[in-house]
Amino acid sequence: MTRMTQQQSARIRTAGTQLTTGLATLIDAAREVGPEARLLILDQLWTRNEDGGALQAAADLLAAVAAGMGPAEDASRAYLEDALTHLADTVCGDHIERAQILLAATVAAEQPPTETQSVPSALRDWSTPWAQYSPLDITPAELTPDALAAEVPGWAEAAATPAEVTNWDVRQDIALVPFALDSRGWPLNPAGRTGKCGRNLGKWGENAAADPIVIAGTGDQARVLLITRDDIGVLAIPGGMVDPGETATRALLRELREETTVDLRGQYPVILGTGLVDDWRNSDNAWVSSTVALYQLPATVHAVGQDDALDAGWYPASSMAALEAAVTEAGRVLYAAHRPLLEKAFAHLAQH
Repeated sequence: MTRMTQQQSARIRTAGTQLTTGLATLIDAAREVGPEARLLILDQLWTRNEDGGALQAAADLLAAVAAGMGPAEDASRAYLEDALTHLADTVCGDHIERAQILLAATVAAEQPPTETQSVPSALRDWSTPWAQYSPLDITPAELTPDALAAEVPGWAEAAATPAEVTNWDVRQDIALVPFALDSRGWPLNPAGRTGKCGRNLGKWGENAAADPIVIAGTGDQARVLLITRDDIGVLAIPGGMVDPGETATRALLRELREETTVDLRGQYPVILGTGLVDDWRNSDNAWVSSTVALYQLPATVHAVGQDDALDAGWYPASSMAALEAAVTEAGRVLYAAHRPLLEKAFAHLAQH
């Protein structure tokens, strides 16, 4: 393996000195707080590299190794040193990416296996090897094999593991977001590793949902209909899972009616799109994808929370900023996974 020349070493040190103060502070904080903070720093370095700061990220990583972040093995150190040498001459993105993955893996190895792992960006993709990956099983008691053998909840399928599912070809064909199966035939979350395994949803693989966004009025008088979820107590868009054999359009109307008493049958929404939802129940093997639709009304209508909603109400919706300010002023919290969906609705309204 090629070693650094004095000139090459000097070039890397020069780049590193530009970051010394801020990086030293980060490293000190990481050494005090532990692996979780270190993973966050690595994640930020990865993002910075994606933004084009490859040489700066290289200097950061070299300094991080020197400061003792993570139990880097000699082989990893040697590869990192060689990769950074090559980077100093060519600013080669492939080498810095490999160096980041190596260092991230050594730091991730410090994560206790009994805790949900915070997965760094460099290791999220399923194609990236991670021998130390040890996700936390989030399967609730009612969905364990023994519990399912005794009684299957009405909202869940009976399969105790993905191996018991016999129609993966059909599920893949109708999925809102394409997904693959691993070597065991188990579904892989299209978003990559989550740090969680098992199932806390009705089905293995994709769980299709329908999320209706209802906005009444225009301009400063616009209001959006939100509910308080009964599972986590935060404000959210009404909505829920699509029933077997049900279309997304029917599910949108049904969920809205069940959770808020608002009946919009006969109304035609704008379908804003389909995609993955960053639901708190997602795992490596079960996740939520949703069809998001916008209904526009001339004025607010009476709404009452029921079913999975503790309450329902109308909130200022002239913009995302106005909604967030109103939610904060009310002492409430907006469900983070629904922010991107609401932003789609506001973007659509701004263009039409």
